[in-house]
Amino acid sequence: MTATIVLGILIAAAFGYGLKKIYRAFFKSEAACCSEGNCSGCEGSCSTKKALDDGYRARVEKIEKFPIHRTIDVDGMTCEKCIYKVVRALEKIDGVTIAAASLEKQSAQVGLKENISDEILREAINKAGYTAGAVTA
Repeated sequence: MTATIVLGILIAAAFGYGLKKIYRAFFKSEAACCSEGNCSGCEGSCSTKKALDDGYRARVEKIEKFPIHRTIDVDGMTCEKCIYKVVRALEKIDGVTIAAASLEKQSAQVGLKENISDEILREAINKAGYTAGAVTA
């Protein structure tokens, strides 16, 4: 009985630690940047990449429900920290409700509550340190 309780506590602690790590990596920008050094943390099927991919898909599903949404090509993203910076830069714009970015696609998507000029979206990405390209509806 005691062994079962201890095992349950250990499993709960491990699960909590994993969630905390994913939260910090995506929302708090505390993940290591893959452009620094020879990191392969964003490659393959690691748990961080899976969590980022799952988060991206969930956000894109929400974005596609907005009557106004845009896709912006973004050059220069190399890691999950880059994703965080692009998403936060876009979400700071008045009128942007939700944003998502993808390393694989080298693009960002935004859901808008009002029509915003493409130049404002590009400018936010450029100020974050990346190169914004074409904007499509």
